[in-house]
Amino acid sequence: MLSIRKPGIDDMQLYFDWANDPEVRGQSYNSDPIDLGNHKKWFESALKNEACFMYVFVNADKEDVGQVRIQKQNDREALIGISIDFGHRGKGYAKEMLLLATASFLGSNNGFLINAYIKESNLSSKLSFEKAGFQFSDMVDYENFRSFHYIKE
Repeated sequence: MLSIRKPGIDDMQLYFDWANDPEVRGQSYNSDPIDLGNHKKWFESALKNEACFMYVFVNADKEDVGQVRIQKQNDREALIGISIDFGHRGKGYAKEMLLLATASFLGSNNGFLINAYIKESNLSSKLSFEKAGFQFSDMVDYENFRSFHYIKE
């Protein structure tokens, strides 16, 4: 069972470490390592951005296991991303994280559609999104990669 919390400025290094994990970089659409200075600027801005919904997930042992970010793209659509701490992968957290984050977001943003783009090679994420109630839309070229497009309303 996971609990959910909003990140604070003290989570900047945690997000940096998660974002620069080699496996996370490999599944990201931009696989270049992230510079700490740029990350700090982005993180501080994201915390203040009312269109950016960030969630940290904590397990029963009070360990931070991962994050979900939902970014509004316009007045009807949002984009979702997820990452799980290296030491907590393979424990089934992704489905619960996606369910909790989307319920929180959609509960306060009625009528929104959440888009998920997943690289064709990332079959574990594809399965997690399906288990969390996302519906397959189509195959697309997203950020120059063949990708699954899933949606949730």
